[in-house]
Amino acid sequence: MRTGSKLIPMLALLIAAGAISTQTTAWAATPVTTPRVSTDPRIVDLGVASPSDVKTITIALAIRNEAALDALVASISDPTSANFRQFITPQQFAAAYGQTPDAIAQVVAYLQAQGFKVSKVHANNLLISASATNAQIAATFGTSIHKYSLLGATYQAPTVKPVMPAALASVATTVSGLSTRSFLRSHATAVPHGGALAGDVVAPKNAIATGAPGFYTVGDLAAKYNINPLYAKGLSGAGKTIGIATLAGYKQSDVYFYWKDIGLAVDQNRITDVPVDGGYDATSGPGTDGAGETTLDIEQSGGVAPGAKILVYIAPNTDQGFIDLFAQAINENAVDVLSVSWGSPEVTYDPTEFPIYHAIFRQAAMQGIPVIAAAGDAGAFDINRGYAYPACTTLLSVDFPAAHPLVLAAGGTTLPNSVQHKFGVVTVATERAWGWDYLKNYIVGNYGTDLYYADYYTSGGGGGVSVDFALPAFQGGLAGLQKSAANQSLVCNPTVTGKGYQDLIDMPAGVAGRNLPDVSLNADPYSGYLLYVNGGYLTEYGGTSFVAPQLNGILTLISSGLPATKHNPLGRVGAINPQLYSAFKKQGYGSGSPFLPITSGDNEYYQSTATYNPSTGLGSLDVSNLAKALGVQ
Repeated sequence: MRTGSKLIPMLALLIAAGAISTQTTAWAATPVTTPRVSTDPRIVDLGVASPSDVKTITIALAIRNEAALDALVASISDPTSANFRQFITPQQFAAAYGQTPDAIAQVVAYLQAQGFKVSKVHANNLLISASATNAQIAATFGTSIHKYSLLGATYQAPTVKPVMPAALASVATTVSGLSTRSFLRSHATAVPHGGALAGDVVAPKNAIATGAPGFYTVGDLAAKYNINPLYAKGLSGAGKTIGIATLAGYKQSDVYFYWKDIGLAVDQNRITDVPVDGGYDATSGPGTDGAGETTLDIEQSGGVAPGAKILVYIAPNTDQGFIDLFAQAINENAVDVLSVSWGSPEVTYDPTEFPIYHAIFRQAAMQGIPVIAAAGDAGAFDINRGYAYPACTTLLSVDFPAAHPLVLAAGGTTLPNSVQHKFGVVTVATERAWGWDYLKNYIVGNYGTDLYYADYYTSGGGGGVSVDFALPAFQGGLAGLQKSAANQSLVCNPTVTGKGYQDLIDMPAGVAGRNLPDVSLNADPYSGYLLYVNGGYLTEYGGTSFVAPQLNGILTLISSGLPATKHNPLGRVGAINPQLYSAFKKQGYGSGSPFLPITSGDNEYYQSTATYNPSTGLGSLDVSNLAKALGVQ
């Protein structure tokens, strides 16, 4: 593949010659069947927000040459293609797929004429940021802005869906930023009530691996999943840059202390914080629960790849902040791997915003940057973190952005352990899918059903079937794939709704959607990790929040062992999912395979088996074999 000014003619020649098929549905969203979602009855409308309040919004522009882009994404990510890992720059992406300068000028001029202050045209030529008052926004997009409250938090949001002005409709597709609601959540989980190891925590004191479940470090991860041979080859991530996308501030001193305390020698200036849209707000800064999420993301990814630099992108917890977070990280093109441990149930997103993420994740693939996301910690019932059982029925649902086909969905397992609880020992004999149903007999027998359902049920590695993204081509033909289940409705009782029983969400049945997770590592807090945050250690921490940054560190290590080439001068690994599934279809679980089958347990619904499954995906990893499969000699 050629780059630069001849990119589009070359694409046309490749397609005409049949080298790339334009009929791929590998990345396509499926708007044919969408969930029916009612307004959350807990939301209280507090009336019209101040017309003079100022908001910063982001306008998404239509992508050009989309069929060619889809074809190239598939080709560049296909190990059997002649175009494999022939990546392009952000400038080339913008020239080929972003809007033209004339179209951008048209949008900018229109916004300015309405009184908007345009602050940024993003480098991919697909996003424009601007600020305006609520009154100007209402006049331009045809929706009043009201103030609302939900569970004690107040925010502003439009009363109806905004309408794109006729003058922009041929170029612009979506506007984000009209709502200031914080709806994204961390996927970190701790043992309820302090856990069996509660009490004074003894610091590891240079013990790179502790060997103690609940006290594990990145050294234990390396031993469990065969990462150590990469270190023996001299790979440390040197020359590479880890990217962390997050929505909360943290203390760098905590992270550096953790690495030092477990005996890792690292560059003391390896971390750079990058604020996006002003960075985090005061409620998510250092000292908050969100700070723990950011801290563990850096400790884990940077501990697995101790030689890598780290860029930490921090944005406000809003829909616009989340979009701009990915856009800035990908447009800057400074990170070699990007992970995020924040997300929300797929059904809670405004579906008109999915095309924005879709464009950004395809851009990441074209530039060779793998994106990783935590699959969630509510097992197969992602929505039930916000609508707890039994006040609400369970609802099979998945998390986004993990649901996107170009995002590596990080699932969770439980490693073998024996935990001495107050009334006896609970033993897990072999690595299994993480779902706390294995504790049901103990909890119910000793404490009763109420405690089990309040604190243990709907906990486990996220997984299931997307109803917004089609089954990607790379997952096609696998045994164990599922379609969305029938009779899935979220019904809540009066303690939640305040208005009697209400059916809030109905999911479509039989959707052949993207299955997730893709792979899984230890995420159960009972076999979990130490977290050093706010000047002290916490024990028995876990969640797929740990798995996503660990996979980030793993792919950074592997990338540091790949050769630089003419079309991949940075030695990047590229969009990882097509490569993983290609390797699995060749090697399965045979000798030398990167994949280790997880054949026991479930994520509260889907059973883990020696095939692909929506509980543990392809299984866990032998990282040394994965490096070989991805091209490390």
